[in-house]
Amino acid sequence: MPYISGKWMEASGPLKRFLTPVPEGVARAFSASLNLPAAWILDPFAASPRMAVEMARAGQRVLVTAGNPVSRFLLDLAAHPPKLTDLQAALSDLAAARKEGQRLETHLQSLYLTQCENCGRELAAEAFLWDSKTTTLVGRIYNCSCGSGGEHPATPADVENSARWARADGLHRSRALERVAPAADPDRPFAEEALSFYLPRSVYALGTIINRLDSISTSNERRRCMTALLLYALDSANALWPHNSERPHPRQLTFPAQYRENNLWLALEAAVKAWASDEDAIPFTLWPEEPPESGGLCIFEGPLRDLAHELEEIPIKAVVGAIPRPNQAFWTLSALWSGWLWGHAAVGPFKSVLRRRRYDWQWHAEALKALFSNLTEIISPEIPFFAVLAEPEPSFVSAVFLASQTSRLDIQGLSTHFESEPLQILWKKASKVRKKPQALDVNYTRKVIREILEKQGEPLPYLHLHAATVAALAQKGILSWSDETISALEKTIYTALDAPEFVDLAGRASPETGSWALKKWSEQKLLKGL
Repeated sequence: MPYISGKWMEASGPLKRFLTPVPEGVARAFSASLNLPAAWILDPFAASPRMAVEMARAGQRVLVTAGNPVSRFLLDLAAHPPKLTDLQAALSDLAAARKEGQRLETHLQSLYLTQCENCGRELAAEAFLWDSKTTTLVGRIYNCSCGSGGEHPATPADVENSARWARADGLHRSRALERVAPAADPDRPFAEEALSFYLPRSVYALGTIINRLDSISTSNERRRCMTALLLYALDSANALWPHNSERPHPRQLTFPAQYRENNLWLALEAAVKAWASDEDAIPFTLWPEEPPESGGLCIFEGPLRDLAHELEEIPIKAVVGAIPRPNQAFWTLSALWSGWLWGHAAVGPFKSVLRRRRYDWQWHAEALKALFSNLTEIISPEIPFFAVLAEPEPSFVSAVFLASQTSRLDIQGLSTHFESEPLQILWKKASKVRKKPQALDVNYTRKVIREILEKQGEPLPYLHLHAATVAALAQKGILSWSDETISALEKTIYTALDAPEFVDLAGRASPETGSWALKKWSEQKLLKGL
């Protein structure tokens, strides 16, 4: 299968650290290759708003199933991008709201006051810095009109101010929890644990903004813009922002060694530029209302399993989407954000994510298997299923192919490009029930690896060799479901590569970091040289 090369855009925009990175144009190119204008295309993942919207802009009718309320809102914003003037007006409305006799802007900025080390002027800090081991305030970042700025140690006044918010934290935190999980809710302890990643001052500031937003009477579009600004602030307010270290895609709720406590009014101001777009809106509907034949986006507010029985009425022509990685951080925070933005009723069944702490690859395989099984119940063998697997790694690949094979999906093609780029996979529903799977065997796996390298004719990085091997085993029906299959696959491939006929050209300690070739190639090259 030829690799569809898209255009990599600079990672930018709100919540970029949680969204699946997919090159622009890949989904559009695949949907265009179907040569079916105004066709219904199903995205069962909702992991990449960009993919769904670009197909809709190209004239397809895209049906997206989205159980996460935040993902649904991101699709709404992608389909109908907020204009700069509307966002600025929304921010002005928030700024002018009153709190304790002050403008909300003035009140929120006062929460972050610090003193310039050079001139002694009082000003709002951009952020305070915390040490996670000692749970102490250690620094602050500001820029003063006198020219002094950057990072400075925290002052005793800064420490006392933060301690004052900690002493008053109980009531504000309780109110924040009520919007997600009321007192009698069995999920409340889990919500409390998730909320621990918000510092007391941030909890107060967010609660204040939410209360003012609830009391403002305005147009639907202005309120949508305010909600977008607040969503940006909700992400800026948590403690997952490391200081002076790289952590581009947090997947677990863990404190960085040193993290930022960001100024939330400045976050609201930054959100205006982050959300603003000049792109035209596209038709956007909620199921069962259909978008026009000229193309558009239709959102089902729930998972695929809740929609499956209704899809017989829709002539789905293709399934296209980005397969998400497990992300406890985003899914747990989304439950909090959904309650804060739209009330605890809006969280609905999605609130169950609060209970789960770890998402291993076996769990992910089970979740994908459930989704794929629902999918094969409703599609016919002629319908292509094109998936992008971004940020690939061996266990992720194994989980995906294990889930697909055991859900009656036959692999039609696998494409790889550079090691850091997404894999592209094409499936179709199996036309007949498979026979009982063969046993996973080292000798057969070694034969598969040999054939892959011979066909390729050049060395392969381990990731691509692993993907091609697992895909070939899936194609032969060798992957049987068990709790040990993913680890057994890894062990079998490692053992197969340990044969003398293969060589790691990189000579690394771990097979996963190597570049693999047939040993006879180097011997043949040596003989030619003689």
